[in-house]
Amino acid sequence: MQCPNCGTPLGAPTLSESDPPVFRCSGCQGVWVDSNAYLAWVAARPAEGAPDLTPDDTPVSDTQNLKLCPTCRRFLTRYHILPGARFSVERCAHCNGVWFDADEWATAVRHKLHDQVNRLFTQPWQAQIRAAEAQRSLERLYLERFGAEDYARVRDVRAWLDHHPQRATLLAFLQARDPYTL
Repeated sequence: MQCPNCGTPLGAPTLSESDPPVFRCSGCQGVWVDSNAYLAWVAARPAEGAPDLTPDDTPVSDTQNLKLCPTCRRFLTRYHILPGARFSVERCAHCNGVWFDADEWATAVRHKLHDQVNRLFTQPWQAQIRAAEAQRSLERLYLERFGAEDYARVRDVRAWLDHHPQRATLLAFLQARDPYTL
C-alpha cells in the first residue's frame, strides 16, 4: 500500500491493545485506518466514553490534494469531524478506510474519537458538526455586530427570559412600541 498523500509505501500496522491498528507513513506522518482491522479492534474492547466535541482549532498539516485509497485505489471523500477544526479527514466510500494527515490522528485521539471512527461519517454526526459550526459562525457575527459588552448583556437577558414564567408577557412588553398605551 502507498500513502495517498505522498506515495511513500505505508509501513506495517502498529499493534497494541490500547491503540487501533493503523498504518503510518514515514514520509508525511499520515495515518491510514483499514476498516476491517479497525472494526475487529473496536469489537474487542469497550469504548472510552463520550467524545469531546469542543471546537478544535489546532493547527494540523491538512493537505488539499485529491487522494486515492491505498487499498482499492478509489477517490477519497473529505469530511469534517470536529466543529471548528481547520482540517478534514478522507474516507473511501468503497472499502471504508480512513486517511488522517499528519497530526489529525492525534487530534482525533485527544477528542476520544479514535474508537468511534466509523461514526464520524454518519448523517447524524455530520449534521451535528454543521450545526455546531453554524452556531459558532452566528456567535462570531453577533459578537462583531453587538460588541462584547452588549452581547454578554443580551445573552444574560435571554437566559433570564428563557426560564421566566411570564416569558411571553415580558417579550410582548419589550416588543411594544409604547407598552403603556392600549
